Amino acid sequence: MDMNKIRNLSSVLFVFLILAGTTVALPFSIGSGDKDEYKFIVGSPGEIYVRVTWTGTASNLDLILNGPGQVSNYARQYGSSPLELRYTVTSADIKKGMTWKIGIWNFGSGTADGDISLESLGYPFALGYTSADDIEIYFDVISPGLISTRASWSGSMNDMDLSLNGPGNFGTHALGPSPLGRSYMVTNSDLSKGKMWYVSLDNHEVGQWSTASGTLHLVYPGECSWTGTWNTNFGKMVLVQSGSQVTGTYTHDQGRIVGTVFGNKLTGTWSEAPSYSPTQDAGSMQLVMSEDGNSFSGYWMYGYDKARWDGDWTGTRALGSQDLRPSGSGIFG
Repeated sequence: MDMNKIRNLSSVLFVFLILAGTTVALPFSIGSGDKDEYKFIVGSPGEIYVRVTWTGTASNLDLILNGPGQVSNYARQYGSSPLELRYTVTSADIKKGMTWKIGIWNFGSGTADGDISLESLGYPFALGYTSADDIEIYFDVISPGLISTRASWSGSMNDMDLSLNGPGNFGTHALGPSPLGRSYMVTNSDLSKGKMWYVSLDNHEVGQWSTASGTLHLVYPGECSWTGTWNTNFGKMVLVQSGSQVTGTYTHDQGRIVGTVFGNKLTGTWSEAPSYSPTQDAGSMQLVMSEDGNSFSGYWMYGYDKARWDGDWTGTRALGSQDLRPSGSGIFG
C-alpha cells in the first residue's frame, strides 16, 4: 500500500517545473545478517542514483531498490565498496505510486560502516498565483529515525513556509527564500503518539504574479530490523525478519520465537523444550527495540492472556551487528 497521500491546494498550477536532482547523504552501520533502509518519494520520471561506500570487515554488500506496484526489486547490485545503482523511473512507475525504498543488506559475515548517497528527482511542484497555495505530503513513520525534507524553487515567489508536522501536536517550520530544509529525529515517545506525519509547503505572499516552481524532497525511516544475533538474558538469540513477521531461536532450553512487528514493538510467543506447550514451556512475549536499534527490553509470561508478566527479557546486538537509525541532521547537497 502506498503510504503517501498528496493534496495540492493550488488554485492555479503552472506547467513548467524544475527537475534538478538533489543528493541526500545517509550514514549506516550493519553487521552480519543486518540491513538498514530508508524511504523516499519520487513524483516525476527520471533517474534514481545511489552510491554506497563503506569500511569494515564485510567484503560485499547488497544494495536493493524497491518501489511501488511490485514485490520484486526494481534494481539490485552486489559487490565491494564503492557500490553503485541506477534506475530510470518511468511514467508507468509514477502511476503506481511515489514511495520508494533503498536498503543496504549484509547477507554475509563481517561488519560495515559507511554512507549512502541518494539522488532522485523528488516531487515536482508549481504554485501561483493566489495567497494560500500549498502542497501537503502525508506519510507513515513506524520506526525511530531521521526525517529530512528540503524544498527548492525559482520564480517570483520569494519566501515560502516549509513545515514538518507529526502526532502529539508536533510541528517545526522554516520560513524564507529557496532553499529551505527541516529535519527531525523521531523517538519511541513520538511513535507512541501516532504514526501519521506530513510535510507542507505554503505560499504566504499576496500578488497576482507571484509564482514558484521547484522540487520537494523527503526521506524518512524504513522499518526496524530485528534480523541479527542478540545477546540476551536467555542466551544467544538469532532472529530473522521477513516483512512484519519474525522467527528465531535462543539457547535456553532450545527456545523458539514467533512474532509480528509493528513499529519498534515485537509481539508474539515463545516456546521451549521439552514440550513446547503451555503453560510451563510456552507463552506470550513482548519486546521493544531501543531508538538506536541496538538493544531491546520487554517481558514474557507462562501461558497466554494473563494479567501480569512473569519476567523481563532484555538483549543487545552481538558481534557489532547494528540496525542504525539515521543519525546526524540529514545533509542534502
